[in-house]
Amino acid sequence: MNIYTYLKKDHQKVKQLFKKIILAKTSKERENYFLEIRKELELHATSEDATFYKAIKINSKNNKIVEHAEEEHAEIKKLLSKLSKISSKETAIWLVKCGELKYAVEHHVKEEESKIFEKSKEVLSEEEAEKLAVKIKELKSNMAKSSLFQKKFKKLKK
Repeated sequence: MNIYTYLKKDHQKVKQLFKKIILAKTSKERENYFLEIRKELELHATSEDATFYKAIKINSKNNKIVEHAEEEHAEIKKLLSKLSKISSKETAIWLVKCGELKYAVEHHVKEEESKIFEKSKEVLSEEEAEKLAVKIKELKSNMAKSSLFQKKFKKLKK
């Protein structure tokens, strides 16, 4: 598996979680799905920045496209933080903010799977793309197992 396939799988997982939020019947269900989305997006963005985007920066002379993607990651993290502060029981407000998050994520995914993947294929070999998939998988696994991450997301287990 290469980095592109790996990242697309991550994207699909989050897309499915957004669908579950929309179909959720209670605020508690929405909150649980949101916590899963937050966990997935934080793991994804942090590991992607440290592996995939870093490799593109090292191998490319023009990093504007990566810088833009990193700005989008920061925007998504801000939206996650804002949404975390709103009770899912405030259904209308919460759903509007969740919609903003969903839009930002979909926009980022669309750009990443087209422009960034295209750009990266110019500077990364297939072998490098395969090594990056292994690297990102290991990093995400280690991050998810860390006590700091576990503590932050202990609510997910309830």
